[in-house]
Parts: sequence; structure tokens; C-alpha cells
Amino acid sequence: MSDTDLAPVTSSTPATVHDAPADRPGGSQTPARGSGLAASTGRALAAAGEMIHDAVQYTVVVGQLAIAAVRLARLSDQVTGTYKYVEGCAKSVQRLADQAAGMDVDRDTIAEHRDAAMVMLSVLAEAEAMAAATADLSTAFQATADAHEADYGPVDEAAANKEGQMAVREFYSNR
Repeated sequence: MSDTDLAPVTSSTPATVHDAPADRPGGSQTPARGSGLAASTGRALAAAGEMIHDAVQYTVVVGQLAIAAVRLARLSDQVTGTYKYVEGCAKSVQRLADQAAGMDVDRDTIAEHRDAAMVMLSVLAEAEAMAAATADLSTAFQATADAHEADYGPVDEAAANKEGQMAVREFYSNR
């Protein structure tokens, strides 16, 4: 056994190009009997690899769109939760200002509390709009994932179950 038996293949060239070293049977420079089978097998493996790559790419795209939709929905829920929390804080600060006014607390302190409550309430509209926009974006991502799956799912399934070799991708890329 030579050192090259365990060496990894570092080339992306199809397997039919990698010849066995000359110290092994079939490693001579003369094409061996059955080399047409090896070339045919290499092409079949390359086509299968490309088809698997395409299927994985399709699955990854649909999966990423669905994940984005879920994450955006969660973000919308978090923004809505924060919105409700800030709204509660604003009401609480306003209530404290009202209590302070009934206890003859100085006007500046009462005014500061009311100003703080007004600032909190002023950002609520923006937070609510952001939560709604994020929810809409989540819905759009899910709709895109569903549409992509509806459009390309049958094509992907047909390609995966197709008998024979897939057409060469470059043939279609120049159209």
C-alpha cells in the first residue's frame, strides 16, 4: 500500500480523470478495458450530485423563508408585548402624577411625571406600527415560501424522481 492510497482527493475534477498510480493494476497510461463504463459512471455520479445539490438548494430556500416568517412573527409578538408593557408604564406614571397632585407635591415633580407619561404614550403609535409591519412581513415571507413550494415543489419532485440523466444546466442558463 502506498502513501497515495490514503491521501484525500484535492481536485474537483470528475472521478474519471483520477487514474490509479502506475504501481497498481489498471494504473498504466493505456485505457483499461471497461473505461467507457467508468466514464459513464462518472457522468452519472456528477449528474446525481448536481440533482442532489439542486434539491438541497430548493429545500434550503423554502426552509429559510419559513424560518424567517416564524422569526418575524415572534419579533412582532415581542414588539407587541413591549408595546403593552410601555403602555402600562405610561398609565402607572400618569396615575402617580395624579396621586402626587392630590398630595400637594410640587408642580415640577408632577409635570415631570406627566411629561414622562406623554413621551411613553407618544412612542406607542410607532411601536404599534412596527409590530403591524413586522407581522405583515412575516405573513409575506410565509406566503412567499408557500408560493415557492407550490411553484417549484412539483418540479423538484419530478426532477428527483426522474429516470435517466438531468439536462446540462448550462444549456438553460443562456436563455
